[in-house]
Amino acid sequence: MLKHFFITVVRFPRFVLGVVLLATLLALAQFGDLEWETDARVYFPKGHPAIQYDEYVADTFGVKDSIIIAITNEQGVFNPQTLARVARISEKVAALPGVLAQRRVDVASLATATVFMGTEDELINKPLMETVPGNDADIAAMRKLVYDHADLFVGNLVSADGKATMIRVKLKEGIEHRYQSYFQVKGILMGELQQNAQGGGAWPQGGEGNWPKGDGDWQQQDAGEGKDWSGDGEWKQDGEWGDGNWDKPLHEMQAPNGDRFYMAGRPVIEVTSGQNALADLRIMIPLLVFTIIAALFFIFKNLRGVMLPMLVVVVAIVWTLGIMAALGVPMYTISTMLPVILVAVGIGDALHILSHYEDIVLEDIHRDRRDIVVQLMNELGKPLLITTVTTAVGFLSLWWAEMPPFKVFGIFTALGIGFCWLASVTLVPAALAMMPPHVSNYLQRRRSLRIHEEPGPLSRGLVGLAKMLASRRTAATILVLILAVLTGAGATRLYVDSSWIGDFRDDSEIVQANDLLNRQFDGTIFLNVVVDGKHEDALKSPELLARMEALQDHIDSIDDVGGSLSLVDYLKSTNKSLHADDEAYDKLPATRQEISEYLFLLSISGRPEQLDAVVDYQYRQANITFAIKTDHTERLKAIIDEVRDYVGREFSDLDVEVHMAGSANNSYVWADLLIKSQVLAIALSKVGIFLIAMLLFRSFTAGLYTVIPVTFTTIVVAGVAGWLNIPLDVSTVLAAGVAIGVGVDYSVHYIYRYALERRAGLGEQQAVLGAMRSVGKPIVFNALVVTAGFLVLGLSQFPPHVKLGYFVASYMVVACLAALVLLPLAFAYYRPRFSHMARVQHESTT
Repeated sequence: MLKHFFITVVRFPRFVLGVVLLATLLALAQFGDLEWETDARVYFPKGHPAIQYDEYVADTFGVKDSIIIAITNEQGVFNPQTLARVARISEKVAALPGVLAQRRVDVASLATATVFMGTEDELINKPLMETVPGNDADIAAMRKLVYDHADLFVGNLVSADGKATMIRVKLKEGIEHRYQSYFQVKGILMGELQQNAQGGGAWPQGGEGNWPKGDGDWQQQDAGEGKDWSGDGEWKQDGEWGDGNWDKPLHEMQAPNGDRFYMAGRPVIEVTSGQNALADLRIMIPLLVFTIIAALFFIFKNLRGVMLPMLVVVVAIVWTLGIMAALGVPMYTISTMLPVILVAVGIGDALHILSHYEDIVLEDIHRDRRDIVVQLMNELGKPLLITTVTTAVGFLSLWWAEMPPFKVFGIFTALGIGFCWLASVTLVPAALAMMPPHVSNYLQRRRSLRIHEEPGPLSRGLVGLAKMLASRRTAATILVLILAVLTGAGATRLYVDSSWIGDFRDDSEIVQANDLLNRQFDGTIFLNVVVDGKHEDALKSPELLARMEALQDHIDSIDDVGGSLSLVDYLKSTNKSLHADDEAYDKLPATRQEISEYLFLLSISGRPEQLDAVVDYQYRQANITFAIKTDHTERLKAIIDEVRDYVGREFSDLDVEVHMAGSANNSYVWADLLIKSQVLAIALSKVGIFLIAMLLFRSFTAGLYTVIPVTFTTIVVAGVAGWLNIPLDVSTVLAAGVAIGVGVDYSVHYIYRYALERRAGLGEQQAVLGAMRSVGKPIVFNALVVTAGFLVLGLSQFPPHVKLGYFVASYMVVACLAALVLLPLAFAYYRPRFSHMARVQHESTT
């Protein structure tokens, strides 16, 4: 069947190339519909309990993802210019369409905050800043008010030293609101940098927002509705949004009075991550392509040896992304690696074809070019098909990953690998059928040496390696086993630790902002611990509130936990306010009756929205928010485990339930899903590759031998990572998948060639040497090209790409060595003839 297909391709090369071109143009036409998705929550399975409960907590307590704006001033933020700027920015961001600003508290700042004050008989809700204070006395009074209620404001809205203040901006759901709000908020801040404090900054397009009167909803203007916010070019050129210096970090610029701005928060991280990944690939893919072109030219020393593999890669990438766009499948952050992987796979297929093509041409350069191509494809058609299927199966194992982006990545990478094969067996033979047979003079001179010796130092070295393994197989086996044991022990030391902030360079704007906020405030990652009393008014119990206070005190004492806020803090502050700010009353009310009275006073004090974030209307559920100064999942796991342990010990005698939500809990659950999903996917990929190889080769032994080198490779690289204390994260796990998918090709080509040599009547040792002569060099060349390409990612400005590049390069080197060492050793111990496979080869060529 394959033979007839290749004959058709060679007979009608122009038609084949025309079809390939048409399909490529149709795929390119779909690129305009390609969308991006950077929301971290899409990594959770649809309907996952963690996300469902997170959404429930968001609806119940108004907990939403927020952009965090920090304003710093070395002379202190309690000055008329800075406070006016806080009020102005708060008003402007509330007018943005992507901002959830139904109430003043939804944009939390010194300009919107209130404080409860009172006497023994009355409690009032006083704004911290009814108007911008204009003299020293008013500023001193406001400052005193803030620090008298430090539990509510210090570390939350203002730093302990008074040199930084924060504005938290809640966003509506949806990626479009993240991108839209990010650029609009940044535009507002850049406008402020150009204006003096009295003149104000640039207003968002669409006009001013209306500063709310009383408790009414904030009126929002549709600033920029309908624009495409997935890119940033249009807004960088819009004069209303600043001086156009968008690429300079905000904190490196300074307002006339010394104010500096920082932007952080999960939405900022997600948007910046997506932008950085895409921007980095715009630089790294051309650099990677250039490196591979140089490597291909070094190998083949002619233009066709460079252009044909690169055309295969381009066609496969365009077809894959075009289908993604046509089906409405978004690009996730992990998907940015898809083109890089297809480069590795596509280059490998084309390299094997061209390398074998030159071998055939050198035998008789005067043969008809079509006969040469038909012979070429008949001999390589099946091994290329087998490597394609086994590689695709390796990535399709991600179907069992619980994270949807990994499923999508696996499916479309497998599809792209299929396209690499299709382009390799159509575009390449069609092009070769139209070209006169040709190889470089360099290769012809090298080939002429075959009369007396092996054709070159690499081939001689590979054959020498095979002979050494045969003569010293016991010693070689012992060394392999020692290496496996040592690295296997290292693999047991692996641990999961992922960090969104760790995905950025230390000198990047987002890292600088995050570090500043973690130094000056309680933290930027939040853990919501929800205490459910199971019945109405359960939270009026002094005992339950005391347990909650003890929980806060205990968790607040843990490293990386900056502070917490709950109903307990409001009740303590109210108790103190009702007793003339006497510090002796900075404690929980002693009786249920007092608690009920205080809650009633709070509810009628003018605006009870502050309580919405800490308790529900039935006083059944309370939300304790812990601010954490790190997003490393290893630390988050330790903190969450401590919460669970403490609750298990101290709340066990109460009729309550305690659950967790928030970005910290989501990251914790995400890390757990990552390790479980990927361990399963890697195991399934090995099983799948074994079964496919066994079926296609029609040999149990061939299937087993196919997975031995990639399994050994996984153990070695994972073991070294374990000994070097390198954690598992998206990049390292993805690299393992790439290695299994691409590295298995080496085993397939070697085993297939060995079987053909045995079929020709050669003995075991001669078959090993024949396989090494025939496919050893292409395997090494392929590994070198792929390794060089991925090492280029080491120059990336995006740390995940750097780590992926180094890991894949390491995997490729080890996979190549494993195939060229372990397979000859295995054949030396057990001498299979692969008789069934030989019959298949005979059938496929007749």
